[in-house]
Amino acid sequence: MKLLIPLFFTFFSLFAYDVHNGKMLLLPLSSAQGIIMMHDRNTTVVPHPLNPNRGFALLPIDYYTPPQKTEMQWLTQDGNLTLDLEILKASYPTEILSVDSAKVTPPPEALERIALEKAEAEKIYATYNTVRYWDKPFIRPIESITTSEYGSARTYNSVLKSYHGGVDFRAQTPLPILASNDGVIVLAKDRYYSGGTVIIDHGEGIYTCYFHLSQFDVSVGHKVTRGQSIGLSGATGRITGPHLHFGIMVHGIQSDPINFLAQIETLFSEPVAIVQNSQ
Repeated sequence: MKLLIPLFFTFFSLFAYDVHNGKMLLLPLSSAQGIIMMHDRNTTVVPHPLNPNRGFALLPIDYYTPPQKTEMQWLTQDGNLTLDLEILKASYPTEILSVDSAKVTPPPEALERIALEKAEAEKIYATYNTVRYWDKPFIRPIESITTSEYGSARTYNSVLKSYHGGVDFRAQTPLPILASNDGVIVLAKDRYYSGGTVIIDHGEGIYTCYFHLSQFDVSVGHKVTRGQSIGLSGATGRITGPHLHFGIMVHGIQSDPINFLAQIETLFSEPVAIVQNSQ
């Protein structure tokens, strides 16, 4: 993310930002009011975790968004502020993987299960909980090397199926998987593609996802704290070997988890230029 020279006016100010597809723009604001409007999407401004008089907005950019120059509007009772945004194309790798053929072309009897699980997850991600459960930076769920990056174009058994919507960490033996931050468990079950799956609601449209677990230490409705074990790593679902898939959903959009953790960290550790919208 790059911030250019800010100009302050009463009703119109021009700021310029850039962000890559699949990444997230964290927009620091001078107050915790109003919405950020971009295209047909409105994002609620929320209070800063260290200073509730200030605010910020999380703006994930969908992986499939093409490069373009566009505008955002910060709409408040004090007026409207124009924010210029340039969406850049990220350079993501390509991966060729070999998995169980039933996980690439599922048998007919599995199709209903897959559809139901997809609808269940989409309903969760579309739910906006106004309560914020966290007040510290997010952490990695396991201390291990990364074996697959977010955004990789994935070819399974010579068939291009998808891009990688999270990041994979090596976990050769069953290891404790930790909650990335405080939240509430909203899903803990075995799923066709993702195997043993836990999803945590952190409030304000943020969800973390943990796939391929071999054991659950939590169940739906449990409140968890940052660093608490939620289960053990495994090799369940569509996999090439034991590992943890860690994903982030922000306002219903998949976002690069490593980028997300770094962006949230800036709220706690880095002085940033704050967008002003005042009389």
